[in-house]
Amino acid sequence: MKNNYIIGTAGHIDHGKTTLIKALTGKDTDKLKEEKERGISINLGFTYMDLKSGDRAGIIDVPGHENFIKNMMAGVVGIDIILLVIAADDGVMPQTIEHAQILHYMGVDNAIIVITKKNMVDPEMLDLVKEDIRLSFDDTILKDAPIIDVDSVSGDNINQLKDLIEEKIYSTEKEADLKSMRMNVDRSFALQGIGTIITGTLTEGEIYKDSEYMIYPEEVVVKVRSIENHDKPIDVAHKGQRIALNLSNISSNDIKRGDIIASKDSLIKVKNVQVDLSLSKFDDYKIEHWTRVRFFHGTKEILARAVPLDKKEIRARESGLCEFRLEEEIFVKRGDKFVIRSYSPVRTVGGGEIIDTNSANHTINSKDYVSYLKNKEEFSEIDEILDYLSDFKNFEEIFTHMGIERDALEDNLRQMIENNDIQQVGDAYIRTKNLENLARDIESFMTEYHKNHPLEEGITKEELRQKTKTNLDSKNFETMLKNKILTKRIMLQRGLVKNKSFAISLANDQKKIDDIMKNVKDAEPKILKEADIIDDKKDRDVLNYLTKNDLNKVEDFYLRTIYLDKLIDQVRDYISKNDKMEVSEFRDISGLSRKQAVAVLEYMDKKNITKRIDDYRVLV
Repeated sequence: MKNNYIIGTAGHIDHGKTTLIKALTGKDTDKLKEEKERGISINLGFTYMDLKSGDRAGIIDVPGHENFIKNMMAGVVGIDIILLVIAADDGVMPQTIEHAQILHYMGVDNAIIVITKKNMVDPEMLDLVKEDIRLSFDDTILKDAPIIDVDSVSGDNINQLKDLIEEKIYSTEKEADLKSMRMNVDRSFALQGIGTIITGTLTEGEIYKDSEYMIYPEEVVVKVRSIENHDKPIDVAHKGQRIALNLSNISSNDIKRGDIIASKDSLIKVKNVQVDLSLSKFDDYKIEHWTRVRFFHGTKEILARAVPLDKKEIRARESGLCEFRLEEEIFVKRGDKFVIRSYSPVRTVGGGEIIDTNSANHTINSKDYVSYLKNKEEFSEIDEILDYLSDFKNFEEIFTHMGIERDALEDNLRQMIENNDIQQVGDAYIRTKNLENLARDIESFMTEYHKNHPLEEGITKEELRQKTKTNLDSKNFETMLKNKILTKRIMLQRGLVKNKSFAISLANDQKKIDDIMKNVKDAEPKILKEADIIDDKKDRDVLNYLTKNDLNKVEDFYLRTIYLDKLIDQVRDYISKNDKMEVSEFRDISGLSRKQAVAVLEYMDKKNITKRIDDYRVLV
């Protein structure tokens, strides 16, 4: 498979970006009539150039006019190398500065600074322009970018630029992308007889023909009917490719620039983002509490309010932790780049990286959270998973949070289990130390329970699940109780949970038990109500203990085990001789009332001693 690269252009209006691309490729990216008439690029223009290696590089011609800065933002997403174009007769201009800032904040560090129109100035002027460029960008991501001067009309130095482009492209190894698929939509339209078409640069993962994906923020599942790359149909597209997708199940009117197509359920919906923010050196601007800004993420612009977290204000040239409270929801991943522009007058003032997506509101006084964010900036992929698994999460939840490929996530989880960093509980995962903490909490709870219920063997699994308030269902909760971390402290016995060290002690209650059983014996064979056995509700634990040993509860009354066993023997003997038994027959031989006889027979049904067929019983 050939590698795919994206080359982008940036720079001030009328500095020759479109003409430069035509000189490099022989193709004209000014396709719109309005663009032709006005002589400026309003929308994104697209073409490609074939490299000597056989690889193909897509080229995005982004607009330079200030009014079209959002389109420029759309073009930066997914770029491998940037050509920052500066006309020799104008030098560094305001939009040059703004474009350079956007490149800086978006992390596009593989760049070439191209001085166009070199033949329009003398050598001394050309040297001054180069000096100004170095001074302007001395502390930005462009400080070490090579500078080359060309003339696009005459072709002077164009071949040298092509060689430099190839050199820069291959100077950085293109890493395998293990993330889930994501593409920011920059165009959407309908073609008669074909349907909905969207275009964009695949920024993460791979996308396959005939596969289903999700459109955000609509959260609509769509199917990719076909994929085109540079007017050629392909079956799979890879990170870095400029592509057009034909989609089913959605109208072009329901997709707009700023929307995202991505793997299903791979993005997080948020209205708060916590970021590492840097402010521009080119603007005397500061961020204070509740400063209103324009927040750019992917190809989308959202209004937001700023809340500095580690200082009262963030000034020009400074960096700091900040929370942006967005005026509408967006779908993001940790590590995404962003740019902010001032609310009014509109200009680029800063940018950075999203480091958390916590929905809670934070303030400058959130010291613990600030410390957490500072540590999180250095998180590896494994660290991020561990941080997320403070509670039980299933695979799909982890996949959605992380946004990496399933195979990569499976490998990470497998490695973390082998290293004892996490535990798998059914279809859920949790950090080992958090499960150990939960085991201690359950042991403490059971200790208190045993203290308050000394004659109870334990608590039911479901009751314990409700008391501990875990986010596990009943099946996974039982699996958790059997985990080795839990079985060091607790045990399951006859369906009840108890501490391993607990045993029923009758020392303090033996006399009470003896007195109750003496009264019960004296009352035999009377059917017993609770009030016949105990006269103090505090003794209910004793009654519960006896119910598991010498007494049996049948609906709302009690029978001694020895007496119930006699009734069971009578039933078995009668049915053995007569094949079946009706309620009236059992009532006659037992001396019970009809209501009591029905209750006892239903008890025997539940114990699989008898089975009801119509109006009679048979033995199981």
